[in-house]
This record gives sequence, structure tokens and C-alpha cells, in this order.
Amino acid sequence: MLKWLKRVTYTVLVIFFLAVGVFFAIRNPQLIPLDLVFWQAPELSVALYIILSFTVGACVALLVSSVAYLRSERQIRVLTRKYEKARDEVDALRKASIAKELSVGKE
Repeated sequence: MLKWLKRVTYTVLVIFFLAVGVFFAIRNPQLIPLDLVFWQAPELSVALYIILSFTVGACVALLVSSVAYLRSERQIRVLTRKYEKARDEVDALRKASIAKELSVGKE
């Protein structure tokens, strides 16, 4: 029911951040060299370097979160198997208990 609201919110946020990025790129057209310890990048605009760093950060965050997600999914599968095994064992014990009570009651 609220899926449309979620989509609208995400769309508005994406448009807002794109507008801020375009505004930032227009307001900061100067070129800067990025000088790392062992490598010097070509001269690009400040906005482009910031957008690139944001993109790299988002990719790293996605990679790290996917590892955590896969680990939790694996743990869920293991715990589900343990739960099903314990449930089957409890059911077997209940059936054995009922069968024992019925056999004692007939005697």
C-alpha cells in the first residue's frame, strides 16, 4: 500500500541529490590535481573527484554490506535446520509419549 510513497520518496531524494551535484559542479569548475603518495591523478574538477569518491565509497559499502548479508543468510539457514531438527525430535517424543500412554491405558 505504501510502496508508491516509498518510490516517490526515493525518486525525490535522487532528484534532489542530482540537483545538488549539478549545482556543486557548476559552482566549482576549477581543476585540481589529485596527488597521492605513489600516484598523481590527472587534473579534474573538484566536483568530479567528489563524485568519484562518493561512488567508490558507495561501492565499498555495498560490498561490505553484501558480505554481512550473506553471512547472516547462512546463519539463518543453519539455525532453521537446527530448529526443524529439534521440532522433529519434539514431535517424535510426543508421539512416543502418546503411544506409551495408550498402551498403558489398554492394559
